[in-house]
Amino acid sequence: MSTQFFLDETDIDTLINLLLRSQQSRTREALCFSIGIDPKRLSFIRDSSDSDFFLLLIRHLNEIGEQEALCKLCCKELSPVFRHGNYATILSEIAAKLNCNQRLSQNFTNNQQPTFLSSSPAPSVNVNTFIQLAKNKFIRYSVIVIIGLAGFVSFIQSSKLTSSLPQDGNVISLECLGKSPTGLKWLISDINNNVSLASNIDAHAKWKIQVISDQEVALENQGVINNNSKWLDGVTVDGSVKLAPSTESPYTGTHWRIKTLSDGVVALDNQGKSKWLDGVTEDGSVKLAPNIGKNYTGTHWRISKQ
Repeated sequence: MSTQFFLDETDIDTLINLLLRSQQSRTREALCFSIGIDPKRLSFIRDSSDSDFFLLLIRHLNEIGEQEALCKLCCKELSPVFRHGNYATILSEIAAKLNCNQRLSQNFTNNQQPTFLSSSPAPSVNVNTFIQLAKNKFIRYSVIVIIGLAGFVSFIQSSKLTSSLPQDGNVISLECLGKSPTGLKWLISDINNNVSLASNIDAHAKWKIQVISDQEVALENQGVINNNSKWLDGVTVDGSVKLAPSTESPYTGTHWRIKTLSDGVVALDNQGKSKWLDGVTEDGSVKLAPNIGKNYTGTHWRISKQ
């Protein structure tokens, strides 16, 4: 006698999804009793996740041709929960495929109680069912592995960004990435302690890194000769930027924290109220800005090691 399968894989996946979504407070045994199945005959009722149990149960009912139990699962358990929307339509289609209206009317005439399967104990779940379970578990583990790999790649990329930052003693140039196409982009200083932007690189556009702490650096201009003032200094009182003779108090504006924005691109944080080093490419001036948002594109600097 050939076995008739009422449900295809899509139907089974839909029922599993709806059972998981229904969130009804019931035991697995109660569900079995409700659809007329003796839970003692199910070897898989224990030691499995909810999704695996639902998969095994529906496959078992489908494979032994237990149309009545499948109808009760759709019409008695799920239809009252999903009475509206797309799920109601999908359940109606599955119920029609199972011919549930005719089946239930035949078995519930005169309020008869549902009878348990009187056949021999439920056969062991066939090999195909376990293969499907293995596939499902493989997919879950694959997702976990992919997430782990994504985290690892993110860590590697973060490490690369960190390693691209200059170290103590490195000489660098800072290129302002402001939007104005004037050609004024390199951070420079002169003997008059003025800090501005220039269109080309010379000694005045070179800055030596001095690490002050794990979080802070100072920038020493390499083009200033015989001048005591050589440290890049953000004056938070008026938002100006100039050179200072020392990195000690009261020249706390010479302490900068480097914030990495992307590979080789940073913002320099001066820790004050208006604190971000900002190159104004329209006129070549340099000042402090309150944030590094889109209105202050000059706060983005590309580091070039010299």
